[in-house]
Amino acid sequence: MMFADAMALLPDAATLVIASLVVFLGGFLRGFIGFGGALIIIPVLAVMFTPREAVAIHLIMEVPGTLQLLPVAWRDCDFKAVTPTIIAIAIGTPAGAYLLASLDPSVMRTGIAIAVLLIVALLARDWRYPGVIGPGMMAGAGLAGGFAQGSTGMGSPPMVVVLVSRGDNADTTRGNVLAVAAGLIAIGVPMQWAYGTLTANAFFLGLLASPIYVLATFSGSRFFNWGGNRIYRRAVLMLLAAMAIYTLVGNA
Repeated sequence: MMFADAMALLPDAATLVIASLVVFLGGFLRGFIGFGGALIIIPVLAVMFTPREAVAIHLIMEVPGTLQLLPVAWRDCDFKAVTPTIIAIAIGTPAGAYLLASLDPSVMRTGIAIAVLLIVALLARDWRYPGVIGPGMMAGAGLAGGFAQGSTGMGSPPMVVVLVSRGDNADTTRGNVLAVAAGLIAIGVPMQWAYGTLTANAFFLGLLASPIYVLATFSGSRFFNWGGNRIYRRAVLMLLAAMAIYTLVGNA
C-alpha cells in the first residue's frame, strides 16, 4: 500500500481530532488501571470505520503500550493466579475471532455490556464470590475474555471483574490485569491476522495512533504511581459501568 493511498483513508480534520482525543483517553486509562483502552476506543472507531477494522486498529496501537507495561506486570502480578487465565485466553480467542470475521458483533457487544453492568452492580455493593477464586474460575474468566476479545476486541471486563473480586491489593490487582491484557494482545494479533481482519489499512492506521496511545499510557501509569492507586477500585467500576451503558446505547 502506497503512503498516499494510506493517507487518503484518514477522516476529516475534525473527526481526526476527536479520534485522537479518544485514543489519548483510552491510553490514559489503560496505563492507569491496566485496561479500558478498548472499551472507549473501539466503539468510536467502529463508527468511523468498521467493527473489524476498529478491533484490528486497536490491537496494533496496543502493542507498544503493552511492551511498555510488561515490566510492571512481571513485577506485580501473581503468576500462579493468571497462568490459567492466559492459557484459557488462547483457547477462547480463535472462536471469537472467527465470529468477528463472519458475523456482525453488535449482538455480542450488547450481551457483554449487560453482563458487565450486572457484575459492576455486585462489585459496587462490595460483593465477593462466596468461596475461593481458584484456577477453574480464573480459566473460565479467560475463556470468556478470550472469546470477547476475538469477537469484539473488548475482552478485559470478564477477567477484570474476577481479578478485582480476588481482594488483592491495588498493585497486585493491577499487575494481574496488565498480565492478562498482555496475553490478550499477544494472542489476539496473530488470530486477527489469521482470519483476515488485520488488513494493511488497519495496520497503517494503528501505527499512526500508536505514539498518542503510548504517551497516554505512560501518563496514566505515572498518575497511578503519584497516588491514583487510592481511587483504583472506584475508577474500575465507574469505567466498566460507563462503557457498558455507552455500548448498549450505541447498539440500540
